[in-house]
Amino acid sequence: MSQTESDSQPVDAPTAESGPSVVEAPRDLRPSQQLLQRIAGLLPTVAVLTLLSAIGFWGHHSGWEIPKFSELTSGVKTEGVDWCEEHGVPEAECIACNADLMPKGQLYGWCKEHGVHECVLHNPQTAQLSESIEISQEDFDRAARAIALRPRTKNDPGCKMHLRRIQFPSRAAADKAGIDIGLVDRGPIEESISATGEILYDPTRLARLGSRSAGTVWQVRKNVGDRVRKGDVLALIDAAEVGKAKAELLDALAQVDFHTKTVNRLAPLAQQDVIPGSRMLQAETDQQQADIRLRRAEQALNNLGLSLPLDELRQLPDLRRASHIRFLGLPEAVQAELPASVTSNNLIPLVASLDGFVIEREAVAGEVVDPSQSLFQIADTRRMWLVLNVPLEEAKRVAVGQNISFQPDGDDHDHDGLVTWISTKVDRETRTIKVRGELPNDDGHLRDESFGIGKILLRKEQEAIIVPSTAVHWEGCCHVAFVRDKDYMQEGSYKVFHTRSVRPGVVTGDYTEVVAGLWPGEVVVTEGSGVLRAELLKGNLGAG
Repeated sequence: MSQTESDSQPVDAPTAESGPSVVEAPRDLRPSQQLLQRIAGLLPTVAVLTLLSAIGFWGHHSGWEIPKFSELTSGVKTEGVDWCEEHGVPEAECIACNADLMPKGQLYGWCKEHGVHECVLHNPQTAQLSESIEISQEDFDRAARAIALRPRTKNDPGCKMHLRRIQFPSRAAADKAGIDIGLVDRGPIEESISATGEILYDPTRLARLGSRSAGTVWQVRKNVGDRVRKGDVLALIDAAEVGKAKAELLDALAQVDFHTKTVNRLAPLAQQDVIPGSRMLQAETDQQQADIRLRRAEQALNNLGLSLPLDELRQLPDLRRASHIRFLGLPEAVQAELPASVTSNNLIPLVASLDGFVIEREAVAGEVVDPSQSLFQIADTRRMWLVLNVPLEEAKRVAVGQNISFQPDGDDHDHDGLVTWISTKVDRETRTIKVRGELPNDDGHLRDESFGIGKILLRKEQEAIIVPSTAVHWEGCCHVAFVRDKDYMQEGSYKVFHTRSVRPGVVTGDYTEVVAGLWPGEVVVTEGSGVLRAELLKGNLGAG
């Protein structure tokens, strides 16, 4: 079949009966091409066989032994000098084989309080420093706070690694092994609980406002995003109930005036017995009822949010009274903006009840509304709520008054506040505890229903003992650091690193807090410690 015919034929898809499809090599290759194709197919097999042969050759000639510590560190051996093959140093200088060359000094054993061997806090003479040090009470208190806050990884009291000292034949040998060093230092650390959180408006600084009376939206004066002050007019509502209440007030005032004048006129006559006492009693009763009606009309206006100086109003003549209460509740600036043709007594202002921003507006001019409708929503955003979802196992460490730091998604700025409330209920689905904090929001960066990560500060130390995190190692039974001997840089001294038992605390960035085990000024290995750890492992396995 020609190539053209082959391309025109449909290719059957593989089925369960036929098994996987097999792509056949073209059948019209020349013999030389077929040979090259076969050779290429054999190359991976040849490469694997060659590698296995090389490994077998090396193993046969090396006795299947990995390079020793001495081979990694000692370099070329000096002629005529006997070497300690086990520890990779001249035999005459090997402090492991000849302990008297460099006595270890007094051993103080296990410190139960701080969970380390040869505790520097209780035994400052164990520090590898040329000068003596003094331990203050604050150092003990700092360690106590760290240990009491949360469970820390515990060292094994029976561990013997702290007794090991690793020796190099020279400084050059240590450099060849890739050893790099760093200082134990003091620095600030923070230990906190991280939790997801959501920003919400403070409900005590949020207002949903509606008309106090059924009516029609006559004018809308504010929009979403406008900043308002308490008392600003948001909208004007045309409400018949308002006009009726004003009319009843005017009528009640007139009745009070009439009955007051009647009592004043009849009082002298009653004293002279010109009129019967029952007439005077009836006049006084009518006056009291008129006064009650006036108070009822005043209260009706107060219920609508319209307060008025009643005593001042009673001093005005009737025409002035009607003019005075026509725009009752409207600021003078708003009254000045009203068209001269507006004579309605039905207008009632909808005013802001607090300072803030208009975050919702449902009012539309001409819309019929009732008191159940929310027309505006105002929020004071100068302070916001943060609700964190704290894991149940961490909730016991949270307390009201602790500092909170929150960073919203998409924002590189931290917002700080305080814990104000801890829920007594566990979320059924997430098994977390709601913790609320309050955050100032003067810059306006915190927005309602935005998410982010919050941190509840549990502990903050300004003078914690810290080391580069690469200096602390877990060896299966305890944490250790390799401390350079205090005489390391002196000419003719033994180039020794001491294995020190340490109790790590919180990790902050590239540094780890050391609760106990090290002291500021000591020199520790930060890079190349793999060689030292391998020597420790060899000792544990009984090879050294």
